[in-house]
Amino acid sequence: MKFKSFKPAAWVLPQPVLIIGTYDADGTPNAMNAAWGGQWDAREVMICMGSHATTDNLNRNGEFTLSFATVETMREADYVGVESGRKVHDKIARTGWESTKAETVNAPVFHNFPLTLECCIKEKLFEDNGGYQLVAEILNIVCDENYLADDGRPDMEKMHLITFDPIHNGYNRIGERVGNAFRDGLALKDK
Repeated sequence: MKFKSFKPAAWVLPQPVLIIGTYDADGTPNAMNAAWGGQWDAREVMICMGSHATTDNLNRNGEFTLSFATVETMREADYVGVESGRKVHDKIARTGWESTKAETVNAPVFHNFPLTLECCIKEKLFEDNGGYQLVAEILNIVCDENYLADDGRPDMEKMHLITFDPIHNGYNRIGERVGNAFRDGLALKDK
């Protein structure tokens, strides 16, 4: 087998396409696309934040929603990542997304996403003028009932979630279930 080496890069795969929802100072819904984030602990998430209008909103309020982009929302999700909320005040209007105020936090829940986490900042790490890494507590999770499985819990396969490909700057659809966690490996345990 031959291997090829590469310089260190942000190639941890897969990378979720996260949509952070906040309110601007005047109450206008805002969103940004964040690729560098994930589960921090059982009830916490971590997101690497640069300097954005969303960062300004988080510094003022500390509450936000976190949604997961889908095949159906890909174009708009990419747009809220490439367009600055500091330059275009109501960029959500261009996406066509509708929102309502979250149940437990002062942030918008966008109706276009199947699953949304309602979060509040617990801690900011390595904060400087360029941003910070935030650790946030998940206070509530809302799921569109159209995306529930027969057991009443969210069904990831129905959601058509996408992942960011940092190697080729693309988006890929997350596929089908291929196994059972905490069960399939048991066959090797007593070998």
